[in-house]
Amino acid sequence: MAESRSGSGGLQYGIYSLLGVIAAFIFLFPLYWAVSTSLRNPIDTFTVAGFGIPWIDFQPTLDNWIDQLKTPESIRSLSNSTIIAVGASLLALALGTPAAYALARFRFTLVPNRDLTVWFLSQRVLPPVATVIPFYLVMRALDLLDTHLALILVNATFTLPFVVVILRQTFLELPLELEESAFVDGADYWTTFSKIVLPLAA
Repeated sequence: MAESRSGSGGLQYGIYSLLGVIAAFIFLFPLYWAVSTSLRNPIDTFTVAGFGIPWIDFQPTLDNWIDQLKTPESIRSLSNSTIIAVGASLLALALGTPAAYALARFRFTLVPNRDLTVWFLSQRVLPPVATVIPFYLVMRALDLLDTHLALILVNATFTLPFVVVILRQTFLELPLELEESAFVDGADYWTTFSKIVLPLAA
């Protein structure tokens, strides 16, 4: 009986592993194809068949990358994307980390913690197109149209729920005894959060 269960578990693990490999191939192949195509010269782009493996199906070159990085438009687009991505990520982490810790450690009476977490998670399914006009009106009122800050605020708004939900679960898995020991030693919430919780969660 035990051998039958062991064999069934091994078969199930094999099936899940196979499905995982197939899913990874489906999601990663377009990325591989884009990188592979960017390393080809114009002739190889239309003549190379198969999977287009570098050094086997064609000789890779960085000419396309160099040509793009020489143009002011590409440099400006790359710098804008970097500023917005880094700014939105830092802002979402700065706001989401304390919120996630509060949801993990405190109990709210007006609205249960579970409901607050579900509310944060529900913001991820909100269609972005439904927020275009409200965001535009807000940014116009704040005189932030055509600025990096406007895009940072918008992107951080959509990233914040994801940060809160993920970090809340991370904080819940940390041993509460360590924080209680810090409180006994006289540490306040901020000291415990910054000196103990954050290093453990990092």
